[in-house]
Amino acid sequence: MCGIVGAVAPSPVDTEVVLRMRDRLAHRGPDAAGLWATPDGRVCLGHRRLAILDLSPEANQPFLSADGRLALTFNGQIYNWRALRGELEEEGVRFRTRSDTEVLVEAYRRWGDACVERLSGMFAFALWDADRRRLFCARDRAGEKPFYYTVAGGSFVFASELKSLLLWPGFRREPDYTALADFFTFGFVCDPKSIWEGTLKLPPAHTLVVELDGNAPRVREPRPYWDLAFEPAANDADWGEEIRATLERAAAEMSIADVPVGSFLSGGVDSSSVTAALARAGRDVGTYTIGFAEDGFDERPYAREVAERYGTDHTERVVDASDVGAVFHDTILWHYDEPFNDSSYLPTYYVCREARERITVALSGDGGDEVFGGYGKYRRLAVRQSLDWALPQPARRMLVGTGALVPEASPWHDRLATYGKSADALVIDMMTTIVPHLREVARGPLAAALAHYEPTDVVRDHLRRAPSAEVGLVNAMRYLDLKLTLGAGILTKVDRASMAVSLEVRPVYLHRDVLSLAGRIPPALLADRREAKKALKSALRPWLPDEILYREKMGFAMPLGRWLNDDLRQLSHAVESPDARVLELLDPTFVAERISLHRSNGGKFPSVLHSILFLEHWLETWG
Repeated sequence: MCGIVGAVAPSPVDTEVVLRMRDRLAHRGPDAAGLWATPDGRVCLGHRRLAILDLSPEANQPFLSADGRLALTFNGQIYNWRALRGELEEEGVRFRTRSDTEVLVEAYRRWGDACVERLSGMFAFALWDADRRRLFCARDRAGEKPFYYTVAGGSFVFASELKSLLLWPGFRREPDYTALADFFTFGFVCDPKSIWEGTLKLPPAHTLVVELDGNAPRVREPRPYWDLAFEPAANDADWGEEIRATLERAAAEMSIADVPVGSFLSGGVDSSSVTAALARAGRDVGTYTIGFAEDGFDERPYAREVAERYGTDHTERVVDASDVGAVFHDTILWHYDEPFNDSSYLPTYYVCREARERITVALSGDGGDEVFGGYGKYRRLAVRQSLDWALPQPARRMLVGTGALVPEASPWHDRLATYGKSADALVIDMMTTIVPHLREVARGPLAAALAHYEPTDVVRDHLRRAPSAEVGLVNAMRYLDLKLTLGAGILTKVDRASMAVSLEVRPVYLHRDVLSLAGRIPPALLADRREAKKALKSALRPWLPDEILYREKMGFAMPLGRWLNDDLRQLSHAVESPDARVLELLDPTFVAERISLHRSNGGKFPSVLHSILFLEHWLETWG
């Protein structure tokens, strides 16, 4: 993993500015630093390197082709670089290094913009083509690697993280309040927006071209090169052997490196299967686990069971409330330079930090729940789908009407109500669960933005490409999870936490072949009313015991609610002050009520309070 920056400008670029931008990303690449500019100085690329393949200086970046035509700054890893290199060598290409970087340069020379369709990997890159006077930029299929860009002072500027762009003269440091509405609705800022007005993220599976054919660079609209396709096969097919073989091949390919490799192991299905796949592929495995002393949050016993089964070199670390205070302001807020509400950033950071003591690359199970339908919501959607097929609309309305006879305190009240919603309304509700009734409590510029903006339209836009009427409710939600929950949420969390300690994390379930396989599995085999992630769990029975596969899902959570009521109570003091900046955006009565409710119910539902606290502290740091 690395850090990339660059600019395309109407006049020679101030290289000192790009140097400062580059070195603000030193945590992403501590092994080498490079800078390159065109002879006229109007294009400048910077790079911070975390060396993984071909550790020699010849593989440093920005990487220049032998003929000087192509210059590349690249963050990530091309997993199928060996196969692509072999194909290119058969066509006469001669390589100077053993790096995937040079393979990417020559792949572009051979196949042009279509080279991205051949790549299996995680990546964000910018490649200058001197002959065509254009910068070609691309981001991987799932959005594992970040790419931010803006136009400031007539220059196109890009970087791996927002904090670098802030250093560019004329950067527009004004919040995008529709992005804040997204944050309060989803828990993150949705692609392609960023928290800053006029600064964007290149969406996953998109390319972007910047042409320099006149005085000012011309930025073309991003173009998609891939999308998740649902082509379900027969329902009675046995997917077990193909799932296991695909995971094993992916893990073997993704573990190729010239530095030590290991895996995260929570004791859940996904991370346990990655550990199993690595071991079965013949790799020596070191595993890393984070645990908590509090009951209901500690998965260490399950992780130990898997580690013992596969003979891994296993490391554990216990996280407590003092660990939050130690890193929240100086580390978490620095690296998460955009409002973010998934508090599992903390255990993710600590497992990365522990692993980095011994390895440079970690394989993870991120994406397994989204790709194979592993959350409880998939069971509810499967039930609703079966009702849609089995009951005509009038009968379903009668069933829903009985909800009025059920007490509101009963879990059946809400459950019956969901069956009366349209399919789109149902999945939108499942995606938007952070701050309730946002319009009613918004103030100032946030309220003004919401007068002309509806956050749930983000979900509706994606549903147009995967309508539930065509692909089914389960597949529609899988599509939304890939496009929203993963790219802007989970993968952002993993990227920032891992890069904070210069660790490369490779999610096996987001390998190109795994995504393709998952799109062919019928949704009826993924979830039903009793079980989620059915096909994957069944496939993994030869690898893992039932007590791992079929135990209750815990998720990578920490006892944040309890801590915010006790050891971390001081974090809420910032929003209890009448001078709190978040009170310019949210009704003070609402904020006070959320704090009071959180303290009175034992801290059981910390998400809303955490979103308010994080934003307040983020505003103090970056706003």
